[in-house]
Amino acid sequence: MTPAEVYPNLESTVNQYISSLDTYSDEEFSFKLDEETWSLGQMYEHINLSSNFFFLANCVRCLEQRKGQEGGEKNEFGEKSFAKNSFPPIKIRIPEALRGPEPVAKAKSEYKAILEKILADTHALIEAVNTDAGTYKTLHPPMGFLNAQEWFQLHEMHVRHHLRQKAELEQIAPKPPDPQRGNFATLNSVMPK
Repeated sequence: MTPAEVYPNLESTVNQYISSLDTYSDEEFSFKLDEETWSLGQMYEHINLSSNFFFLANCVRCLEQRKGQEGGEKNEFGEKSFAKNSFPPIKIRIPEALRGPEPVAKAKSEYKAILEKILADTHALIEAVNTDAGTYKTLHPPMGFLNAQEWFQLHEMHVRHHLRQKAELEQIAPKPPDPQRGNFATLNSVMPK
């Protein structure tokens, strides 16, 4: 896919993240079910960090021809993912050796501007990526060597992949009581039997 074809999909997905911000309470955004499960805030921070310091950074490295090499191939996992234009519909755990520290969420109010900047930074790369020869590549440890266009596409695939996690986290986050309905659990506990 060309960058011009990829970008509208990224924009649509990122706009889903942005519009969802208004629906979360601060408690929902920071809720952690357990030590292994991220909060919504941590997931948003992961999108921020991985977009800026992994996907877009490697796209730029390829364009600038640094920290990589001429040539190289995707491995089987990379080939399958790109053929389907999607990560597999499973939970992917980053190997311990490649995993950094757990993401620390910022305030919910900061993420609209962060996500809008990710879109602007990505959009600014379209022309350069489109005209890149594609021979200079950097290593994506699980997928093999990728060029600028592949990093650009993978960025969109990654953000879209996390929509499944977003939906799961939204389901487990405690919902505030609905003031229209009252708190029936409390009423039932004090009502005579």
